[in-house]
Amino acid sequence: MSLIKNHRYYSSKASNPQEILLLCGFGGSVWQTRRLINVLRRSGYNVTALDFPKEVLNKGDYRLLPQLIAEVAAFADAQAKAVGKPVLLIGISLGALIALNILRSSKHYSEGVLITGGDIVKVAHGIYGRSVWPQSYEELAKKWRQVNMYTAPERLAGKRLLFVLPAGDGLIDTADVHAEVKTQNDAGNRLVLVTRHSFGHVGTIIEETIIFPQRILVYIEQVKSVTPKE
Repeated sequence: MSLIKNHRYYSSKASNPQEILLLCGFGGSVWQTRRLINVLRRSGYNVTALDFPKEVLNKGDYRLLPQLIAEVAAFADAQAKAVGKPVLLIGISLGALIALNILRSSKHYSEGVLITGGDIVKVAHGIYGRSVWPQSYEELAKKWRQVNMYTAPERLAGKRLLFVLPAGDGLIDTADVHAEVKTQNDAGNRLVLVTRHSFGHVGTIIEETIIFPQRILVYIEQVKSVTPKE
């Protein structure tokens, strides 16, 4: 059974459009990103958008998250091969984690804009508590070690990433992301970090994708201007 809930394609009227794969957040739907999608289409991008079922985290089955990421990674590779050109990733919350996994495993992807993100173990415990996830942090982190946000720097060599984070967040621990970005940059990678101060986790997602979706175009240009480690 597929763990991709919805898959939608939106074409641009540009004569030579570029390609974006948009990955929605946990509990989010493709339709909620239509303002962003329309901004991207008018700017010359074809957009393929995916969203995902809540069961990935609310069933307490630790196998589902790696299965979802493997399925989306296979979908992403197939799309890149089909279009025959670079595909830029935009990931939102859970979609940011999925995008990160694609970037560090696929030779077909090298650029990504990641809107919020964090340690998925802390997120699962924070949303559903021990009634759904009775494992300790250490136990669940071990099960999700291959798909969590922490990355050996050599796996991101040659990649261009930009993270958008709120200054404060009740769902994720932003300190984890700051520490990971520092680790990557100290190792010679080039990860850009943008901090927003108006809202927390959900508010930042709404701000970036619904209220001010044009910002994503600025982030894309920042990503493309990064000189990555080879």
